[in-house]
Amino acid sequence: MIKYTPRILLIMLCIHGLSKYQTLDLNSLRIAQKQAERIKNSRQDVKNTKTNTSPFVIDSPVNEETYLVGPGDQFHLNIISSNETFDYSLIISPTGTLLIPSVGTIDCKGLTLNKLSKEIKKIIKNWNRNVKINIELEKIREFKILVTGQFSNAGYFVVTPMTRVSDLFKLIISDFHDKKKSKFKQSIEKPYSESLGIKSLLAVDDLYSRKFGIENNIKFDIDSLSTRNILLLRRDDTMYIDLEKFKVTGNHQINPYVNQNDIVHIPYKDQFFYINGGVQKTGKFEFKTNESLLEGIQIAGGLKSGVDFNKIKITRRFNNTDSKSFFIDINTLDKIILMEQDHIMIPYLNNEDPHQIVKIEGQIKFPGNYPIDPGVTTIHNIISNAGGFLPDADSLKFYISNNRISSTPDRELERILLKEENFRSVEEKAYVKARIRTQKGSLEISRRKIDHQNYLLTNNDIITIPKSFPYIEVIGSVLFPGRYQYIEGTKPQEYIAMAGGVSENSSGKKFLVKSMTGQRIKLNKNNILESGDIIFIAEKIEYEDDWYVLKQYLTSMGQIVVFVYYVQTILEDILPDYPK
Repeated sequence: MIKYTPRILLIMLCIHGLSKYQTLDLNSLRIAQKQAERIKNSRQDVKNTKTNTSPFVIDSPVNEETYLVGPGDQFHLNIISSNETFDYSLIISPTGTLLIPSVGTIDCKGLTLNKLSKEIKKIIKNWNRNVKINIELEKIREFKILVTGQFSNAGYFVVTPMTRVSDLFKLIISDFHDKKKSKFKQSIEKPYSESLGIKSLLAVDDLYSRKFGIENNIKFDIDSLSTRNILLLRRDDTMYIDLEKFKVTGNHQINPYVNQNDIVHIPYKDQFFYINGGVQKTGKFEFKTNESLLEGIQIAGGLKSGVDFNKIKITRRFNNTDSKSFFIDINTLDKIILMEQDHIMIPYLNNEDPHQIVKIEGQIKFPGNYPIDPGVTTIHNIISNAGGFLPDADSLKFYISNNRISSTPDRELERILLKEENFRSVEEKAYVKARIRTQKGSLEISRRKIDHQNYLLTNNDIITIPKSFPYIEVIGSVLFPGRYQYIEGTKPQEYIAMAGGVSENSSGKKFLVKSMTGQRIKLNKNNILESGDIIFIAEKIEYEDDWYVLKQYLTSMGQIVVFVYYVQTILEDILPDYPK
């Protein structure tokens, strides 16, 4: 033992010297030794978290001074000591506390991101002053916010602290339409007999839109939500949100981020004002109290060039009296307060269109807009200017339409449709039938005729050159109804043979529906077929049972008896010698 004493003393002396010139972080060393495996797992967790976290979309970097942390926010904590590095992925608990392993917990309620960072550094420094600390917000939390109102899908919505009110509004609209799509999908997945009615309604809606120029606008309560009078309730404060004004000004103060525990109330639009004339967007706008005429014009997109500033006029109703109109001084636009139902007219100095334009689209070499000389320019001129047809253009027909014409109501059609079908005259039924065959304001033109007839164009005409899709449809009482390739010169009987021939329940009546006119004619072997034509083989009328047939027979016999009785009565009155 005495032999090794000098060596032991020498080792102790070296350790003492090292401790004098170098600070040894014993606390970190002990933690590293005890939790080596745990740290390894923690690093792996952090790595996996970063790999699996999907990128989030925000409109600006997170502001550390205003971002309020809360349950679900995830942080990456990096602690560097003299001889070891610690990495933690920390999440604020549902109770609002943040646990730092081996250090302690922090109450995060009401803390901003900057204040929480200071608290983390403070508590770790109290544990060990000789460490370097790095903190970053790794993942933004999600939470539910309450949206109130009378609309159908009001309730809770999932948002983040970086969600603005405009984002929440889009989420509400999207949620409503998703539910509608889901409901419709469930409807069409019902048995055939149940879904047939829905498909028929869709077909009728399409008919009204395409042929009559009448849009079947179904209004939902979601379409009436206010975008200018939204209330954001935050603790004891109430914020007024104007999303329309935000669109034109980009002012984020009227479109703030939502906070946890906020309540957003969205009423219906119920008050309006109107602007027409020289603004970017004319029409009906939601009214907001204490708004100036200048702000109202901003909502409409601002003034266009060429307006007459000396003739801006407001038509207004004062205290339930008759409406009165008055002109506005351009220098007082910011001082005049709008009132509900105000009508503002901003006239032009010159309201004439500088050019008259038509549009050509589809299978044409150079589609686009072309100017016309009214009363002179023909369809042939425009097709020539546009370079002519492409090789795959329909060889038979093309279309001309005009949205301005199709949007004007057909008063005669509306009058007829208001009458019950049983009370419509033969001519009225024929008018409805003719209107269905012809799209309002449109014209189907045969390509064979454009070189021989001068079709004059009008302003805003749209010329559509469809793509060639040669086919013939065979429907009705055949074995395999459907679409068959059009081959020029093929006879009707050959197409019927392609469809498997006439089935047993055929009535024997055969028709041809022409694609150009929609006209139905009797089918014969000499009919010349064109692409898009429909061959229709009528079926026999099928009855559910013999009782139905008997009822129809008795009804017919009763009508005949009544008819004979009235004829006999008339003859007795006219002819005195008529036998009774």
